Amino acid sequence: MIEYSPYKAGVKLPYKDLNIKALEQIQARSSQSFKPFVIGVFGDTHTYYDDFVDQVKHFNSIDTLDFVVHMGDITLSGIYREFLWYSEIVSDLKHPLITLIGNHDFLSNGEYMYREMFGPFNFTIVYNDCLFIFFEDIIWEKDVKDPDFDWLEEQLKNSGDFRYRFVFSHIPPWSGEFSKGNEFYFNMLLDKYDVDLSVHGHMHSYYLGKRYSSGPLYLTTSESKARETFVICVGEGGLELVRDELK
Repeated sequence: MIEYSPYKAGVKLPYKDLNIKALEQIQARSSQSFKPFVIGVFGDTHTYYDDFVDQVKHFNSIDTLDFVVHMGDITLSGIYREFLWYSEIVSDLKHPLITLIGNHDFLSNGEYMYREMFGPFNFTIVYNDCLFIFFEDIIWEKDVKDPDFDWLEEQLKNSGDFRYRFVFSHIPPWSGEFSKGNEFYFNMLLDKYDVDLSVHGHMHSYYLGKRYSSGPLYLTTSESKARETFVICVGEGGLELVRDELK
């Protein structure tokens, strides 16, 4: 018996506006002045569900986490059931969770399901005097030539002074989806507006370093199958990354 079409665009409650609800939780905890904090990061869970469950369990074992960010590609094919499986698994996470959209999540009717289940693609928050910009930069699956760099620059230019500035987006600028011009422009914007760290998924492997002669530090997270989690410790003296390998 067919339960429903795999391309169904409607989303069953209670999985609705999950990012909006998480942002409300996070901002309710925020301090007006800088206060050290810790965030968990992972991504590209796709259909590696056993490994994904173990990642959630590991994050639950870290009491110091302020919130967690998933870097996108929560599905393999962007179908309805995959969105539900993802939301069912992360419902066990005890920390607020922000979920970005990945290129796989744009397949089928995924972009419509993401918007209903999580909220807008692009958004920002200020937490403990730090700016977080969450930027949708999908190219091929969205059938566009350029990410919305005007939106990104507007957020950076008009945001004011903060202790640290972070940009989170699924695709890193050196990936093949970006043209050379877009790669240069993305890094130029982050360099111009003093972004401290740019975090990405998509590459399915871990990377941390200064990718270009100028610009921010870049981090890419591995896929769930690699059985790793990442924790960013934001402190008075700088940023520290903890990379945990799960047994």
